[in-house]
Amino acid sequence: PQEVAGHLGDLLAVEPLGQPDLAIMDFVVDDLSNWYVRVTRERFWAPDSQADAAAVATLRECLVAVSRLLAPAAPFASDWLHRSLAGTSVHLSGWPVAAGVSPADDGLGAAMDAIRRLASLARAARETAKLRVRQPLARMQVAVPAGARGPIFDRLLVILQAEVNVKQIEPVASDTDLVRLKPRANFRSLGKRYGKDTPLAAAAAQRLSQDQLRSLESGGSAEVRDENGRPFAYFGEDVAVERQVTTDWLVASDGPFVAALDPAITPALAAEGLARELVSQIQRLRREAGYAVTDRIVLGLTGPAVVLEAARTHAQFIQDETLARRLTAGTLDPTADHRQAVEIEGQAVTISIRRHDGDT
Repeated sequence: PQEVAGHLGDLLAVEPLGQPDLAIMDFVVDDLSNWYVRVTRERFWAPDSQADAAAVATLRECLVAVSRLLAPAAPFASDWLHRSLAGTSVHLSGWPVAAGVSPADDGLGAAMDAIRRLASLARAARETAKLRVRQPLARMQVAVPAGARGPIFDRLLVILQAEVNVKQIEPVASDTDLVRLKPRANFRSLGKRYGKDTPLAAAAAQRLSQDQLRSLESGGSAEVRDENGRPFAYFGEDVAVERQVTTDWLVASDGPFVAALDPAITPALAAEGLARELVSQIQRLRREAGYAVTDRIVLGLTGPAVVLEAARTHAQFIQDETLARRLTAGTLDPTADHRQAVEIEGQAVTISIRRHDGDT
């Protein structure tokens, strides 16, 4: 199923698709491939054991349903996909039937949607600060609407933790400590009710409290008096609620969804970041050397002391991620298949790799 998923986009590119089919492709690319398969890749990637049967079965069921939905618009590609997975022609199969959504599934969907939105916000905050995702951070605070909070959301935080590479995530009851809400009056909406007094209504909107702004954001209403005591009423369409960062953390928000990252990097976090950069470079060298994804390798490294120390501290992590049977920090392998000088966080490092041939 993984190989089929990888080639699905290329196959469908040869057949014209209409607007409804683009929704299916969005599901395959955004939801199935770039989220489900990527985030749970440890369940599929199991070089020393069997892949998780439930994960593979879920992926297979999704791809079979996709092939049947695509059959009228992409008959050849969908038939190839269906035959590869089910062994029969898609054109002799029944149309998928929705099983319905239980309240538990609906809650899971809402919680996962919140996790995905927070992940996007955290990545945006990192990108603004030019802080790579491979660099781990210590803490993250998140705020979500009350309807998204609950035991399911809390259980899914481990996914968000791995996705944005932070050690600890703390949900906060509101975003009060992270951002300050600011009103921006909608003159067109206010003008329908207040006419020539619209400028007065817009000015009075600046007196709205933080709680009132939250109420307006959630569809409620609010009332304030201007400096002369004249009352003005506001509804959700009258005021756009904006957020102003009030902390030195990296903050990104989308309405009531807020992600805040502590940018402080300790020496230990910096060393782990170096180890992750090493893994990325080693994986690239593996591909350039033409190794199979399951090939074991022998690694050698030379470079600055800070990089070598990070490699020694996180040797097990590096070996697990790159399938290295042995890692020597400070010495290159004289019988290496491939050797290359790379740059790790502005520092010159040389990496040697060779296919492991069973030696100790």
